[in-house]
Amino acid sequence: MRKKLITLLAFILITSCASEDIEETTTPVSESTTSSSTTTTTSTTVPESTVFALDEYGIELIEMKPEMKEQFDDLIAFVEKRTGLTYTEYPKYELYTSNGYQEYNELSFLDNFEEDYEEGEWERSVLSENMWGLSTASPEGMKNLLVEYQRCASSGSYNLVDKVLRVPVKTNQQKFNLWEQSVLVHELTHTLQGQIIDLAGWYDEMKEKDDFSDYAGRRSIMEAQADLVQARWESGLDQYDRTAMNSQQPNFVCRVQLPTYFYIPNELYYSFGPQLVKQINNQGGMEAINEALYQLPTAEQIYEPEKYFSGEVYENVIIEDLIVADYNLVKEGTIGALDIPYILQDTIGRGASVTAAIGLGGGAWKDYVNSSQQLMMSLKMTGDTPEDLEEIYNAYLAWANAQQRFTSVESFEGGTLYIGDTNVWISNDGTYVRMLLTQDLEIFNEIITQMSRF
Repeated sequence: MRKKLITLLAFILITSCASEDIEETTTPVSESTTSSSTTTTTSTTVPESTVFALDEYGIELIEMKPEMKEQFDDLIAFVEKRTGLTYTEYPKYELYTSNGYQEYNELSFLDNFEEDYEEGEWERSVLSENMWGLSTASPEGMKNLLVEYQRCASSGSYNLVDKVLRVPVKTNQQKFNLWEQSVLVHELTHTLQGQIIDLAGWYDEMKEKDDFSDYAGRRSIMEAQADLVQARWESGLDQYDRTAMNSQQPNFVCRVQLPTYFYIPNELYYSFGPQLVKQINNQGGMEAINEALYQLPTAEQIYEPEKYFSGEVYENVIIEDLIVADYNLVKEGTIGALDIPYILQDTIGRGASVTAAIGLGGGAWKDYVNSSQQLMMSLKMTGDTPEDLEEIYNAYLAWANAQQRFTSVESFEGGTLYIGDTNVWISNDGTYVRMLLTQDLEIFNEIITQMSRF
C-alpha cells in the first residue's frame, strides 16, 4: 500500500508543477520517483564541436556562462541571507535544455526500477492500486504513466542522493532569465538543506528499512521553506518583471491524461506545508523553520498545525497475522494520515478525506499473496477519539458506497461487505476500524472467526 506511493514521490525535491498549480523515483531527487531499469539511453544528436558536456545518460548539458555564474553566486548569497544558513561547499548543478531535462527525468526514473522492486513487488503495488479503485492500469501501463509524470511534473529538481541541482534553461543565452532564477532559488534552498542535514543518509536509511513513513512530513517542511525563500526573492520584482517572469515559464505539457490522485501528496507538500511553516515563522522566524528541518513530523501534524506544536504522534497499532490457506504474508507497514486522502479524496473530496486523516490515531496494514498471485490486504486503524474513529469509519463507508464497481452490499460479521471484482469488508467496533480487501470472496468464510480480532 505504501511502497508505490513513496516511490512515486521520493528522491526528488521539485520546485513547481508545470501541469498543475501544485508543484512522488530515480536516484532520489526533490520530488517524484519510483525506479526502474533501462538498458538504452538516448540523447539528441548534435555536432561534437557544440557539445559542452554530457550527463551520465549521455544527455547534453549546457555550460554556465560567466554572467550566469555571477547570477548563480548572487542567488547563493540571497539564499544564505534569507535562511541564515551557510553552504558548506559550492552547490553541484547541471543545466539542461527543456527536452534534455525531461529526458533526464525519464531515464533516471527508469534507471533503478528493477533494483528497487523485489520480484513481483511492482505487480502487487499496481494490483493494490486497482483493488483500491484508484486505477485500472496494468503494471506496464502504470509505469508508463509514472514516466510521463516524471517528464512533465517539475520545473527543477534537487537529488537527495547525488546532491545535484538540475534545472532546464533556454539555450543561446548569456544570463538566466527571471523564471530560471526563481527556480534556482528554490532548488538552491534544497541544496542548502541537504548540506545542513544529512538528507542522503536519511534517505538511504529509509530505503534500507523499506520504511518511508518519515518522508512526507519532513518533505513538507523542506518544500515550504524553499517556497518561502523563493517568494521573498520574487517579492523584489516589480510588476513588469513579474509579468515577464511568468511569460518565461516552460510549457511542460503532459502527453497523456494523468490520474488526479498522483498529485494528492503534493497538496500536503505545497498547500498544507506552507500553512504550518507560516505559523512556525510567526512564532520564531526563519531560525525556527531551520530547527523544524531537523524534525520528522507526521503527515497529520502537517494537515493540522496544532498537532505539530503539541508534538502529537501516532499510536502504535498491532495488527495480527491472518491464517489463510495458500496465502503468505509478503509486506507490512504503518498507516499515516497521507494514506487516507490518497485513497479516498478522489471519491469523497478533499475536505472529508483530510478531516478523517486529521483524526487518525494510528494504523497498520499487512499484505498477503497466494500461489495465483492474488492479493489480500488487511488494515487496522484507531482514532484520536471515539468521534474521530467514527469519522474515519464513515469516510471509508462513503468511499465504498460511492463506487459502482461493487455489485452488492451486505452485512457480515459486524461490518459491511462490498462485493465485486475486489471484495471489501469494513467494520468499526468502537476501538478499531478494520478493513479487508481480497479478490477471493470465499476467504471471508474461511477466516470468519479471525475477522473481529486481527
